[in-house]
Amino acid sequence: MSSPPSPLIVVALGGNAISPPRGDLSLAVEQLAIANAVAEISALARAGARLLLVHGNGPQVGRLLAAPGLGDVARLDVHVAQTQGEIGYLLATALDAQLGDHASVALVTRVVVDAADPAFAAPTKPVGAVLAHKPDGLAAVLAPDGSGWRRVVASPRPLAVLEQAAIATLLVAHHVIAGGGGGVALARSGNAYIPQPAVVDKDYVAALLAVALDAAQLLFVTDVAHAFDRFGDRTQQPIDRMSIAQARVRLAGGAFAPGSMAPKIESAVQFVSATRRPALITTLGAVAAACRGQSGTIIEP
Repeated sequence: MSSPPSPLIVVALGGNAISPPRGDLSLAVEQLAIANAVAEISALARAGARLLLVHGNGPQVGRLLAAPGLGDVARLDVHVAQTQGEIGYLLATALDAQLGDHASVALVTRVVVDAADPAFAAPTKPVGAVLAHKPDGLAAVLAPDGSGWRRVVASPRPLAVLEQAAIATLLVAHHVIAGGGGGVALARSGNAYIPQPAVVDKDYVAALLAVALDAAQLLFVTDVAHAFDRFGDRTQQPIDRMSIAQARVRLAGGAFAPGSMAPKIESAVQFVSATRRPALITTLGAVAAACRGQSGTIIEP
């Protein structure tokens, strides 16, 4: 009799967690941060899980946009593909070092969005480093702690992942890195797909794939230890647990920042509502504790 398949854990790994938006954004620092992150996350695989890693790319896309003569907001599709290759390669290399040669596969991924999505008129997705001054002529928001500015770009909702069937096939024998940077954003036009100037939030794509692939758990690894009430205020309080009903109330009240924690909570609600399985929000250094229910924020039915 064949053994049951290993449970699938979808890990949404924040771009800020593997390349913080402050300080050194060099490739050497990024490579070390990714190796440290994978050393922790790979423990889930050694415990018997299959892994689908969906990574962010905000700092990396921002670095490309800031490069003289190279950055072009109109070609965010190419920049997202570039960062998928960069980060996917580094993640696959680090996973293979932990779990054995050819344990992982990195896949450049495309997602379908609606060209009429209101997000194109209201950019919310932070990219690049925290800046001391608001950039002239560019959409920007204050950093959560109010100490600087971050450039923002459009972040439409993903409707479908073109490589979903390929990801499912690859997961039979490999850990997979896919949906990086939310995937390259394309809009359907007749029989063609047209690139869109956007960075899709990887949290939405992670939830979309977690539901479609019947994941046992959705894990958001970011640069804060919990979701918080009144984040950034001196009275902020960590949220240890919340039901999807409580999460919806907080979302409706604007408790979570757009382009930051709000997509994680919305994505968690989507996954938990569809599967009745838990979603977790935690930070590097606390992944194992969060999976034991001893750290982070758990969203449950």
